[in-house]
Amino acid sequence: MRLPLIAVSVPLLLVLAACSADADQTEPGEPRRSTGASTVADLPVWEERTPIDTPRDDFASAVVGDEIWTFGGMTGARGNRLTTSEVYDTANDTWRYGPEVPEGLASFEGAAVGTKIYLFGGLDADAKASDFAALLDTATGDWTDLPPLPHRRYAHDVDVLDGKIYVVGGEGDGSTTAPVDIFDPTTRMWSRGADMPDARSSIDLVPLDGDLYVIGGWDVSEPTDQVQVYDPAKDAWSMGTPLPEPMSRGGAAAVDGKIYVSHHEFSAVYDPAEDRWSDANPMTVPRHGIGYLTVGDKIYGIGGCTEAPLRDVSYVDVLDLAT
Repeated sequence: MRLPLIAVSVPLLLVLAACSADADQTEPGEPRRSTGASTVADLPVWEERTPIDTPRDDFASAVVGDEIWTFGGMTGARGNRLTTSEVYDTANDTWRYGPEVPEGLASFEGAAVGTKIYLFGGLDADAKASDFAALLDTATGDWTDLPPLPHRRYAHDVDVLDGKIYVVGGEGDGSTTAPVDIFDPTTRMWSRGADMPDARSSIDLVPLDGDLYVIGGWDVSEPTDQVQVYDPAKDAWSMGTPLPEPMSRGGAAAVDGKIYVSHHEFSAVYDPAEDRWSDANPMTVPRHGIGYLTVGDKIYGIGGCTEAPLRDVSYVDVLDLAT
């Protein structure tokens, strides 16, 4: 979320705790809706779907088939850690509870390979960066411990490219995490990619055309519009076209060769063929700390934290890009 700029660096932990302010500090009333002032006529608009049962933000999520799996995160007046998982059946617009997560974590991420979901890192109950690493077999509901994440971190992102899982960005215990940790699900071994040149946290990671796009994030004391591109084949970084405006703890996903992003009332789409960003339609309720996932030609925005009032919510939006 946007915070006033100050002369000294703001610890990221304070930013992540923004949705867990004491109840008497939270503004009353319902979350405000998007104004619609930036509606783009030739693009689809977001529509509401059945809410998730537990309001939460900064949770892990992954897609298996037509289902979206969500894990842990924070909720409540004091940012309580959750161990619940909830599963959204996109075909039937229904939710159910899944297996309990082995540890209550926030600001962690995961990715699916087949029917298995891999979860890494996070902010533990003592507000420390974690080396948590585990997989869930969604077919059986069984958890398996994995070799620990080589670099403890939270507020990072995780995605799959060419069968390997990349863990990028985030915050360690007191410093931003530059190393790229790469997990091979076949061998269950870790390797390391080239360090991120300008490391930052609260990023979004999106695979596109064989590259990994690192979008936005928290840079020292404020959100950034920076986009960096990692080429795994060359193990090299380059600069991408900046966002139209800074974003941190937003959402990003790729559909049909384009990248879509949302953060509060800001939404945009990147077309690599033209190498430019253009306006897109905002989510129904402006928020951050969301699950933002692609299923087919649809993007789902799940949960998160609203800015006015500042609180966790259970809203679920869908953007149907096939229409």
